[in-house]
Amino acid sequence: MPVSRRRFLGGGLAAAAVAVTGTPLLAGCASDKKGTAAANLAVKLPTYTRYGEIKPDLPGTDVVLDGFLKYPANPVKAISEAPGDGKPITFLTNIPGAIPPSVDKNQFWQKLNERLGSELQISMASNDEYKDKFATRIAGGDLPDVINIPVDTVQIPGLVKAKCMDLTEQLSGDAVNKYPFLANIPTEYWKGCVFNGAIYGVPVPRGMSRTSLPLYRADLLAAKGIKDPAPKNFQEFFDLAKEMTAAKQNKWAWTRVPLSTIRQMLAIPNVWKEDGGKFTSMYEHEAQLDALEAGRKMVAAGVVNPDAFNDKASARKQWFNGGIAAFDYDSFVAWNQYYSDNTAGPAFSVNMLDVPGFDSGTGAPWMGAALNNVTSFSKNSKHSADTLLKIANWMAAPFGTEEYLFRKYGVAGRHYTLQGTDPVPTKVGVVETGIGVQYISDSALALYWAGKPDVPQNQHEIQTKVAPRLVYDASYGLYSDTQSKKQTQLAKTMTDLENQIVQGKKPVSDWTAAVQTWKSSGGDTMRTELEQAHTEAAGK
Repeated sequence: MPVSRRRFLGGGLAAAAVAVTGTPLLAGCASDKKGTAAANLAVKLPTYTRYGEIKPDLPGTDVVLDGFLKYPANPVKAISEAPGDGKPITFLTNIPGAIPPSVDKNQFWQKLNERLGSELQISMASNDEYKDKFATRIAGGDLPDVINIPVDTVQIPGLVKAKCMDLTEQLSGDAVNKYPFLANIPTEYWKGCVFNGAIYGVPVPRGMSRTSLPLYRADLLAAKGIKDPAPKNFQEFFDLAKEMTAAKQNKWAWTRVPLSTIRQMLAIPNVWKEDGGKFTSMYEHEAQLDALEAGRKMVAAGVVNPDAFNDKASARKQWFNGGIAAFDYDSFVAWNQYYSDNTAGPAFSVNMLDVPGFDSGTGAPWMGAALNNVTSFSKNSKHSADTLLKIANWMAAPFGTEEYLFRKYGVAGRHYTLQGTDPVPTKVGVVETGIGVQYISDSALALYWAGKPDVPQNQHEIQTKVAPRLVYDASYGLYSDTQSKKQTQLAKTMTDLENQIVQGKKPVSDWTAAVQTWKSSGGDTMRTELEQAHTEAAGK
């Protein structure tokens, strides 16, 4: 099984829509439930045709990502005609950074519009504010041509059936070959775009790039004489954390409690496990009490920054970059972002730990979320599906093409400078290119960092090491209406409790009763719906 994702559907957006509009999201637009899984399985997914013009220095597999030691000297000009139809195209999206300059003050955006052959009008919001903005626009019926749909949107099947284009005819099977860079997205990612027995969107793939493991400041560990950390069990992992902690100097090993890593040491499932058609939640696993006790032990020993329970992810990233913490649990995407945000100078170096078994042997790392989002097209758009798919295809041109170089880095001289063949972003480039077009569509991440070939080498090495042991979420591609509505709130309740437990404010034994409450509050219903969907999909 090539790729999966941690969690597909949640329930937070329904509450957001009610809060903003006073009405449930898409009331009356529920999709047909009977036989949905079987209907989805019957859809012929787009044929995967790997783009062969670019040769990676570090070849990947269907799981491990391709690595490049430098940007190709002569990028391939892969698309000859502008994909647009000359008319403005509207797009609603989140963006991970600061709001960029508007199009009239943004030379990257202006050049992009020229290349597309249509003016791209983008309505954007920060990551934190996007779901509210999305809910407001959906509830008001005010839809753009191109819609970034978060994967935890409540009741996606009803939403896309009511509001979005059915793209099955254009994308199913070999039809996708008209759009070669959409065809270059592995078939497994498309499972997350199938609803109501049809293809309703384009995937923005992540998968292995979102797999998270312990990142560490290799330069800080090397300064302590630790050149190649490889703890063989939890005790050695714990001892390493103690060695990297000096509270009096305002330095801690960890940005937060590494509970996910501990759970992977104990082979706790990645959200849902399926065995013989029966589904088990990670919350129910017998090793959860051991994981919580180990996390509590780390907090009690003072190896976790004491502000970990109060500050946001942005603060954790600052601690790691600033050397206040030596370890952070995050993904390959974050690994690159740390180099982008580096404030420690040229000595700054990041690497990643494998996961050992809790007592011995090897752990069971979790595969990252398959999709960042699903991109759908409004039924009411005045543009043809073909035009919008050509735009998405242009956005998915892979690493090594001229289109990718422009899309990610902008115009040479203004947005980046060349070091050899490597594009190095300027401050203006970072600001102006951050307009969110990677959420229309994207190619799979390439392992690469300009001017630092050791980064993709280290990334490729750890991916190759963990790939055979990756644990997948068994619920991927299956729809549970209860999970869609309740997962976000139920998960928050469990996370709040585990934070109380690891801080020593509540006993580990409280977890057992909480799991029973989780089951009666929706967990058991989710399980039943997932098992039913799994049975339908299997044709039993």
